[in-house]
Amino acid sequence: MTFSSNASLLYDAASKNRLDEIEELVTTGIDLNASTGNDGDEGTALYTASSKGHLETVKLLLSHGADPNALGGRFGNALQVASIHNTPTHTEIAKLLISHGADVDAQGGSFGNALQAAATTPTNKELVRILLEHGADPNTSHGMFGHALQAAADGEGNDDIIELLIDHYGADVNLIGGTYGTALQVASEAGFESTVLLLLSRGAEPNAPVAGFHGTALQAAAYRGFRRVVEILLEHGADVDNQGSASGNAI
Repeated sequence: MTFSSNASLLYDAASKNRLDEIEELVTTGIDLNASTGNDGDEGTALYTASSKGHLETVKLLLSHGADPNALGGRFGNALQVASIHNTPTHTEIAKLLISHGADVDAQGGSFGNALQAAATTPTNKELVRILLEHGADPNTSHGMFGHALQAAADGEGNDDIIELLIDHYGADVNLIGGTYGTALQVASEAGFESTVLLLLSRGAEPNAPVAGFHGTALQAAAYRGFRRVVEILLEHGADVDNQGSASGNAI
């Protein structure tokens, strides 16, 4: 990844979907993969076009050799930033990036990878499926959520995505990682009763080894005051005396 002051011209044109300006800049030999911002933190022209949903600009940049795996920007790369959005156009952009060689498991950015980014939103089930069909690993551990199942458990109404990850693509329901340790702890901390029940039905361990901010799922639910989630966890064998986190135990 390189940074150039000239990159701001291309970035601006891509951001505003100005195809003619991009064509003119290409004739000057401008580096299509240069990043803008402080140390490139705003990403490449392809990154911003993917973020803003400018499909024709994405097509144009790729046709001139823009690298779909170039690193930069808050969300790491073009595929990851396209995956955080839940519009049909962004899904088309993600498919286009993949068809041009975007690495579905590339690590980096706030969400760790594209699958985690897509899994946070219930209306993104189609994109989650596309990423999985192209080989995305649901058990890759990276980013603030740790893995895709945790990311899905953090979003209300994501049960369909959770079922897809576990039932069809082998997501490990007890995998530990990220800020909240396990997917069950994430859902318990958020108070998502249906998600807690779903994870438990798929083998989530209520007494998983202490991990994450709250230590255990029971502590997470108790800390947030979600009485029904606490009851569900106790009904499924959660140990009220299990030690972990700064609070010690659920009580």
